[in-house]
Amino acid sequence: MGRQRCVNGVAGVFILLALAACGGGGGGSSAAAPVGTKMGGAIQGNTLSLTNSVTVFAGSSASADGTGAAARFSSPGDLVSDGISLFVSDTDNSTIRKIDIVTGVTSTLAGSAGVTGASDGTGADARFNFPAGIALSSDKATLYVSDSGNNTIRRIAVSSGAVTTLAAGFNSPTGIVCDGADLYVADSFNHSIRKVVIATGAVSTFAGSGVQAFADGTGAEAMFNTPYGIATDGVNLYVTDNGNSAVRRILIATGLVSTLAEPVAGLASPTGIATDGTSLFVADAFDNVVRKIVIASQALSTLAGDAVNGAPGSTDATGGAARFSAPGGITRAGGNLYLADSGNGTIRQIVAASGVVATLAGTPASANGIGPAAGFKSPYDLTTDGQNIYVADTGSSTIRKIVIATGVVSTLAGSADLPGAEDGTGSAARFNAPGSITTDGTYLFVADTGNNTVRQLNIATGAVSTLAGTAGVAGAADGSGAAASFNSPGGITTDGTDIYLSDTGNKLIRKISIADGSVSTLASGLSLPYGITTDGTTLFVADAGSSSVVKVSIASGALSTWVSGLDFPTGITTDGKTLFVADSGANSVKSIVIATGVLGTVSSNFGNPSGLTTDGTTLYLADALANTVVSIR
Repeated sequence: MGRQRCVNGVAGVFILLALAACGGGGGGSSAAAPVGTKMGGAIQGNTLSLTNSVTVFAGSSASADGTGAAARFSSPGDLVSDGISLFVSDTDNSTIRKIDIVTGVTSTLAGSAGVTGASDGTGADARFNFPAGIALSSDKATLYVSDSGNNTIRRIAVSSGAVTTLAAGFNSPTGIVCDGADLYVADSFNHSIRKVVIATGAVSTFAGSGVQAFADGTGAEAMFNTPYGIATDGVNLYVTDNGNSAVRRILIATGLVSTLAEPVAGLASPTGIATDGTSLFVADAFDNVVRKIVIASQALSTLAGDAVNGAPGSTDATGGAARFSAPGGITRAGGNLYLADSGNGTIRQIVAASGVVATLAGTPASANGIGPAAGFKSPYDLTTDGQNIYVADTGSSTIRKIVIATGVVSTLAGSADLPGAEDGTGSAARFNAPGSITTDGTYLFVADTGNNTVRQLNIATGAVSTLAGTAGVAGAADGSGAAASFNSPGGITTDGTDIYLSDTGNKLIRKISIADGSVSTLASGLSLPYGITTDGTTLFVADAGSSSVVKVSIASGALSTWVSGLDFPTGITTDGKTLFVADSGANSVKSIVIATGVLGTVSSNFGNPSGLTTDGTTLYLADALANTVVSIR
């Protein structure tokens, strides 16, 4: 029972990596029709005249080097220390980063941010594919990296950043530790612990049968379920057996596997692990806490984080008042622990003796601030009333506001990293991975994807109510208010009287009356509809599954494929004469002239372009992978 509990949601690093690796889409991405002067539902305004100049308007690239909070990471996976520096596997950026412990200065040692591959080379010329675990040689001259996406073990010279491949033949390797002449690797999807002889690169199975199960025993008699983290005291290996919610001990001399801690002790989804020889320190990703296990007595306690309800967050504080979000790798240096706080994109420092938590580098993904000082967490869509941009910050389950004139970012509704379905005002309201957003100038309308509902948010007061659907109920029923049902609603737009919704999971286009919340089905026959926008007469739908833009007549519901040749389009908006499409699979923004259907490219080289909107002068794009909102002029 307890041993069957596995990583789930953003609480699990495996799922975080899987989501981040997907191109476009995620929780549903779209854009609202731009707000201009509306005349009979049609948008009257200036046609955009773009020079294709792209700048970061708010948020910061998740791969920025810098000092302290100016640095950016994207789902950092693991870390190790030589006492002077921390070395971090910046998983979603496919890079290896270096942080000076004293100053917090962060630099990139090897790899190129956001560029995956398997090539050896020096520094930025090398390529990784979602590196997970990282270990340091006993002489502190070499780093060893579990290159999970390439199923290999890589070697990096600390002094030069030169990268070579040491061993292959793994299946999503994660945790790695060096024990003098050998490496021990948590070979996660082979459900085993592998041994690598450093001198020769020879690989053997040290413990585990390869069967996904639970059993103590020696060598192949033992069984694991997705082992994740690994640490050593020189005599034993300690393994976080993630899928079994357990911590296992392996005697290096004999390969004998025993169990130190199980779910009954309070573990849920153990990921990173470190030891000082007396105690183990374990990151529990599901409960968002750091646990301490006394090895001799096996007594388990919570060192930091909210052990009662597992609430995620980014608060620096002491013990139970601190908050984490999907914590991953953990290491020890002196009297401190250092934690890869994956969900927040930060590196945290924990005083082992007292549980005092501080942020060493990075900015929490949900941080408010001005321009690049703010942080987002997988923002998938945005809309504007001409003065402000409103962002569906999907990963943090909040609605954010950006003042166009100043770049000031604030949270309008919802509470960061606390998903839910409650109606309320401001931070008392809850959303669950909101995927899309639109406005009529007075209200915001939100496709609350994870709740299968459509929410209404009063811009002036921050009051949130549920307009249609029932949280947690998936379906395709027409009806009024709570009687209607949706299935992973994605894109949303409005003409001021009605809302039009890409009901992604049902492959339908739905129509919702703003006045009374009544829902009807307007069109069917789409493949995977995401973004949706309108010129007042026609709906234009980014149909990601067919890699095309589809036209839907508002009057009749008649559907036709209009422009093909795209690559997983997700977001879409219009200035009335031109459509702008976030072509996620191609990492670009495309343009389509409405009168002729001519397809062009506005700009390329984004991380995961998703939602789009315009204020009539500037195009704004939510880049879900880079956690930024960029402006295109």
